[in-house]
Amino acid sequence: MRSVLVIRYSALGDVVLSTSVLEPLRARFPGARIEWVTSPAYAPLLEGLPDVHRVHRLGRGGIREAVNLAVKLRGRFDLAIDLQNKVKSAVVARAAGRRQLVFRRRTPGQAALALLGVDPPAHGPHATRIYADVLRPLGIERAGKTQVALSGSARDGAAVALAGASRPRVAFAPGASRATKLWPAERFAEVADALADTGASVILAGGPGDAEALARFRAALHAPVAGDLTRLPVEGLAAGLASVDLLVSCDSGPVHLAGAVQTPALAVFGPTSPDRWGPQPPGRAVRFPIDCAPCSNHGGDRCPEGHHRCMTELTSAAVIAEARALLGGGAA
Repeated sequence: MRSVLVIRYSALGDVVLSTSVLEPLRARFPGARIEWVTSPAYAPLLEGLPDVHRVHRLGRGGIREAVNLAVKLRGRFDLAIDLQNKVKSAVVARAAGRRQLVFRRRTPGQAALALLGVDPPAHGPHATRIYADVLRPLGIERAGKTQVALSGSARDGAAVALAGASRPRVAFAPGASRATKLWPAERFAEVADALADTGASVILAGGPGDAEALARFRAALHAPVAGDLTRLPVEGLAAGLASVDLLVSCDSGPVHLAGAVQTPALAVFGPTSPDRWGPQPPGRAVRFPIDCAPCSNHGGDRCPEGHHRCMTELTSAAVIAEARALLGGGAA
């Protein structure tokens, strides 16, 4: 195998998790040229990785943009690995690779339910294991580590953002892509205040879509904010997370960024499965034990049962205990 194209362009957490295919691919094909197709926003996370020779950007321009990239890459690769499994990724993969391997997002039954708007929870194995399964026809049986590139400029931006923060540094990312994955921002603030009382610096983390949750968090917070990573591009956020001691977050992209830079993440889970989406060790998931959770693969706009107890009954005390254990290197 001389040339391989990997395609995964969304979303942040999935792009990061899919980098787990790079190590086993390189071990199986040491001399292969590996290129990647991803969103322009996430390209800096892949550019500079030693196993990625080139990154191609595929934005939100619709099918025409995918066709243009397909024409550009036509026939250039021995193998195209489509880890997105969407129309746009299929267009590129079929044109670019003389052979294709495709990530199967759902079983036929799950796909039929998805058409009806039903999103049943996907229990283990972990997402990195699912991506590794795509590579089985190549004789690859394992997942590798997730990884992201940290440029000098990203590190410099993070250093400026964290200049006023002493250790231990604890970053808080209270946002999430779906409403049911949100733990109350006021409880995040209670965790932050408790850790700050014992000397931790409070750092803000997240992206533009997390503005509302971050605003509620800041409004409820009594401790001073010692650093703010929310104004940095995604590669700066990754570099910032590499320079903190712990991330406390909902089930969201920053959890997987933290794992890729070897920072422990404490992730609050409710409707989604920590077996599938949980943080990498030594990070851990914390959840309220209730029979109806997990109830969804990706989370939704409202609780199917109408009570959202998986999140509302998870106390700040439980999360504080887990956070202190991670900072101390012990068990909660």
